Amino acid sequence: MNIGQVIIDRDYAVSPSDSVRYTLDKMADLRLAQLPLVKGDLFLGLISYESLAGLAKLNNSIQQTDIAYQQVHIYDTQHIYDAMLFFQIHQLDVLPVIDEQHIYLGAVTALDLINTLSQAMSIQQPGGIIVLEMGTRDNALSHIAHIVESDNAQILNSYVHTFSDSSRLEVTIKVNKSDISSIIAAFLRHDYTVKASYNDENSRDNSRDRYEQLMNYINM
Repeated sequence: MNIGQVIIDRDYAVSPSDSVRYTLDKMADLRLAQLPLVKGDLFLGLISYESLAGLAKLNNSIQQTDIAYQQVHIYDTQHIYDAMLFFQIHQLDVLPVIDEQHIYLGAVTALDLINTLSQAMSIQQPGGIIVLEMGTRDNALSHIAHIVESDNAQILNSYVHTFSDSSRLEVTIKVNKSDISSIIAAFLRHDYTVKASYNDENSRDNSRDRYEQLMNYINM
């Protein structure tokens, strides 16, 4: 999925002719520390609350100030994983999206990205999660998928976490079954190390246990 598919139809941009006061008010309303600066359709840069807050003449337009614009943006054809990296590196609240001609297409916030990723990774779908630990040379996703499918289940999503100081890695999979005991047993039979597992049934049981403990405490 590319970032162009994530753009939310919301007015995040400000114009060089807008006043500093208006821009600061808009940042406060949107609860964002940066906003895209756009002239016509052309993206000029990203302006920050920090660069505007210290200005004395709040009624001046942005183009009358000498603040620097942050040249941070992403092209609409780039993957959403690239956007995640941009948010992390530049500590952004909002990320402008442009095309190859530098035309401003819109912007995405960190929350927009989280919502999109949760849908793409089937976060809201019920199921179980299994974390496997293995050597880097043992990472055969096709074999892992075969074990899951042999139990009449499917992998909804998966990701791999590597360790810079180790030859081991973690493979996390989410399957479309809440009762994953038989899948875990199958992995153990194939000499996989099951580092952790989570399922909806355990979550409900844990919530019920915590509720009963609370009620017992209240009734003491």
